[in-house]
Amino acid sequence: MNRNSLKISFLTILVIVLTHFETSGQTDSLKGFSIKLSPGALTYYGDLSTNNWNIFNRIGTGSKFGFSAGIVKQFSPFFGIQAQFMAGSLYTAASDNTIWTNTYFAGSLSEFSLSARLDPLKILKGKPLKISPYLSLGVAAFGFRSVRREMFTNLVLLPNFGYNVDGLTKVTRQTAMSLPMALGLSYEVIPNLQLELEYSVRLTNTDLLDCVKGAKNSNDLYSFASIGLRYTISRKSATSAVPADSVNKVPMQPAVKTIEPAKAEPADFNAFVDAEMPESAEVGETFDVKVRAIKGNYTGPAKITQKYPEGFTATGDQSNGNTFSFANQSVKLEWDKMPVDSIIVRRYRIKVGDVPLGNKTINGRFEYQQADGSKLLVRFDKTIEIKGPASTDDKDLSINQLLKQYDSGDPNKSSTTPKASGKGNIRPAQAVAGIEYRIQCGAFRDNKQASTQLASKYRITETIQEELIDGMYKYTVGSFRTKEEAVIYRNKFVDRTKLESVFIVAYRDGVRLAKIGDAGK
Repeated sequence: MNRNSLKISFLTILVIVLTHFETSGQTDSLKGFSIKLSPGALTYYGDLSTNNWNIFNRIGTGSKFGFSAGIVKQFSPFFGIQAQFMAGSLYTAASDNTIWTNTYFAGSLSEFSLSARLDPLKILKGKPLKISPYLSLGVAAFGFRSVRREMFTNLVLLPNFGYNVDGLTKVTRQTAMSLPMALGLSYEVIPNLQLELEYSVRLTNTDLLDCVKGAKNSNDLYSFASIGLRYTISRKSATSAVPADSVNKVPMQPAVKTIEPAKAEPADFNAFVDAEMPESAEVGETFDVKVRAIKGNYTGPAKITQKYPEGFTATGDQSNGNTFSFANQSVKLEWDKMPVDSIIVRRYRIKVGDVPLGNKTINGRFEYQQADGSKLLVRFDKTIEIKGPASTDDKDLSINQLLKQYDSGDPNKSSTTPKASGKGNIRPAQAVAGIEYRIQCGAFRDNKQASTQLASKYRITETIQEELIDGMYKYTVGSFRTKEEAVIYRNKFVDRTKLESVFIVAYRDGVRLAKIGDAGK
């Protein structure tokens, strides 16, 4: 069988399999195609190798680069068919304890395969997983060119395959069959995009990959260790067309023939939900929670729930088409019909009451309705550390002094305070040595808006520092050496100005840090 015959046979089998599933009445349940690209290491095992099955040792001593591209058709959450093309190089040097000492072989290989893929943990319906192991088994046709040479003289040793006796001129390559078996681990980076680690072994029906027919009466084989990306192409189900002449028809026998209610649009997406909240909070502190859900094209009923321990209270508003409620220590955001936007964001506030100190777990879940009436859920749990409130008289006194200092705009609070820039109490930002925490109270593309939006509208009397970052004018108040002082100041600043869109930012030697946590590094 020549190479063209193998390609035609493989493609014919692939078309028959996919056509069968497309025409067997299962179109509405298909999840769409996935495209997978995987670079990796191609390793040979056979007569010239040591047959060492230590994966890391073999990859380090007898492997060459390989690359694969594939298409996966998922027929259910746990079963799919994968068509794959792989190409790469093979190489190994003979071990010293064989009759082929001081020889080596090098070759090229290309392979077409069709495999069945099974994700066993996804058999449990309704439990989306970030990490999922999988395995596959299939059949493949491959072609190869190999040449064997002496180690020191590079003299071509016969026989060789796919080359003339000079070892350079290409002739018809050899073809053979293999049985690919793979074990892998899939990690969901974002919805529709997975990172996949895979190790596969190909059992072949040839003993000529290394140009040596050994005395072991066993065929050669090769393996492929790869790390790749798999992207799933989401696809909406086709809707049934309604004949134009049947729009206004009245049923002749209404008692027998009834009109079925329209089915809800299927949930064709991989949901992702997360809640942003501080890593720690003090007893008596109030903080904001931002819930973000990536829900694709789903527009049916849904509910997001977060269960808080005793002592926490929550407040929010009814907005953007959802209802907010807090009962039995549970925050609930509910939709009769979700917005059409693929990403939704909702906010509410949490107050920490008199609760025991330590780490607290907040259990979250996102529930939505499938077309068949069943419910699925996505879990997202958070952990927050509860610390004791600042209770010493000295600390209360120092915070009160800071508040009075910034409320009064005392120019003597720092010997390096810059002069006013003609915009009331707004001044250019001043660098401070070491770690510094400030409270950002505004950001505008035009610095002319700050004096009316901040100083006048919200009656901010303390000095406002102005700086240009990434094309935006950003404004901050206060300057604190510890995060605890900044938190207390921020809470009182919000109560006084009613400006809730403020948050703490950190600086090191006047340079703004990307995250507050970076200040402790």
